[in-house]
Amino acid sequence: MYAAFKHLHVLFVLISISLFLFRFVLLLLDSPLLKKKWLKIVPHVNDTLLLLSAVGIMVTLSMYPIQVPWLTDKVIGVIAYIGFGVLAMKGKTAGARWLGFIGACGWIAFLLHVALSKQALIAG
Repeated sequence: MYAAFKHLHVLFVLISISLFLFRFVLLLLDSPLLKKKWLKIVPHVNDTLLLLSAVGIMVTLSMYPIQVPWLTDKVIGVIAYIGFGVLAMKGKTAGARWLGFIGACGWIAFLLHVALSKQALIAG
């Protein structure tokens, strides 16, 4: 079961990052495509599946945030990524949107590092 959750999780991560980058480019281009209903719904559905696959992995392995420092880092990182992602997509100025985008990309890099190394950087 672990392998299935892990592969799904990686797939949903790739889709989530791709959708974030795609939507940010559309925002920069002031594209009307950004207003399409599917582009507002699909990222939320994917991120819900991403979260569920993470919970599936944690339950399967009996590893939980607070008990496992690198998982705590991932939770902190996801919250920060969401915050910066919201700023990137909804910031009032171009500068705020770019700050959000760069911050979100930094947190993506952090999350990928923690996921691959299984080493805590913050909560350790």
